Amino acid sequence: MVAAVAIAASIAGLTSSTLLSAQGGSISGRVLSTESGRPIADAVVAVLTAARETRTDSLGRFTLKDVRAGEQELLVRSLGYTPARATVSLTSGLPIEVDVELQPLPRVLKRVISMADRENARNEWYGEFASRRATGMGRYISRDELVRQQGRSLDAVLRSKVAGFRVWDVNGKIVAGSARGNITLHPDADPSKLRCYVQVIVDNVVRYETGGILPLFDLRSLDAFMIAGIEFYTVASTPIEFNRGGNAPCGTLLIWMQN
Repeated sequence: MVAAVAIAASIAGLTSSTLLSAQGGSISGRVLSTESGRPIADAVVAVLTAARETRTDSLGRFTLKDVRAGEQELLVRSLGYTPARATVSLTSGLPIEVDVELQPLPRVLKRVISMADRENARNEWYGEFASRRATGMGRYISRDELVRQQGRSLDAVLRSKVAGFRVWDVNGKIVAGSARGNITLHPDADPSKLRCYVQVIVDNVVRYETGGILPLFDLRSLDAFMIAGIEFYTVASTPIEFNRGGNAPCGTLLIWMQN
């Protein structure tokens, strides 16, 4: 589930509650925090319908040039904030100016768990699990399947349910990997001797990305029985909203925890 977006249009007669419509082939504006009103630097602003994206500067400003005419859907995201969507409609002519506000993610409080909580998957990010599952583009492990796997570690569940999924012990961490990515990156090499670590996203927060600065993510730091749902995508099938800057050449593992 994505947050509502606050939009300020520079064209007279438009309000934040209407569909943006303007003369223009470019989109520019700012990304701000709803909590402080301050600009958010290095936020990703993507045109989903055109597979294009950019990042905000130190003042939270962004510009997307030469966007084709027609209705376009924007997705704005930044670590520590709830993603936001907006729809804009462009025609050739003047550019459009928009301001997007991101809601900070709530602070994590100590969790009180009851058996009733364990039996009901409740997660705001989990809401779109079913719609993505209907596309058939990835491999999905539902709450019901996880309950039936009670007592097994997360890596064991993944290995049994996801074709091509690999795990490695790296300095005591059990790390997620993919055999398919090995073949893509090194077509002439022996896949059994290569390691291709997948991107890991937990509750819409990147915990590891290929080539990034985050440390490898330990799968055994999560209790499989406390997970609401799991999605796994190869690099070719990863939804664009989770392909953050192309940092998922080995695939993407999405994990949605129960609240």
